[in-house]
Amino acid sequence: MRRLPDWIPGAVLLLAAVGSGLALWQIYRPESSEPLVGPPRSDYFLVDFELVALDEAGQESFRVTGPLLSRHPHLGTISIDQPRFRFPDHEEQAWLARADRAWAAADGEELRLDGDVALDGPASAEDGPLAFRTAQLTIFPKARRASSEQRVTFSSPHSILAGRGFRADMETRRFQLLNEVTGHYDTPVSASHR
Repeated sequence: MRRLPDWIPGAVLLLAAVGSGLALWQIYRPESSEPLVGPPRSDYFLVDFELVALDEAGQESFRVTGPLLSRHPHLGTISIDQPRFRFPDHEEQAWLARADRAWAAADGEELRLDGDVALDGPASAEDGPLAFRTAQLTIFPKARRASSEQRVTFSSPHSILAGRGFRADMETRRFQLLNEVTGHYDTPVSASHR
């Protein structure tokens, strides 16, 4: 019987050690985790809050209340559920706005209201109160302007107007309906014949 060379048992032992090491590494290697998908967690949130935003001069730019406010951790934007806004004008009166939800830019210069939006202007001696209803509205508090590309219905004590596309100057109480405008006017003469 022939004898095996002395190096073969060492080589077999080395191959067995390498094979068992690879088998153990396969069994116990860490699984790669899936990356987190979805929006990042808020920096902070407020529940049943009231917030007053001030302009550069320290005057009230707008006030908002609601059941929930949350801030995006990286962008600094704010999301608000069921917001109720108050925008004071130069005559110490206020425009009021409400919606299902709102988004505010980090600098507070743009507000986007979405879902069942109502914007109500203060009453004046000539016009009475102004009421605007739409699905989406963007408000620029510093410029005291509002706009929408959606269908908007306007009503006052003597008229109802509707149209697609809307621009409003909240200081001067002037507004424009841009397209597909329809209206109903109730003049004092027609009101007396009812």
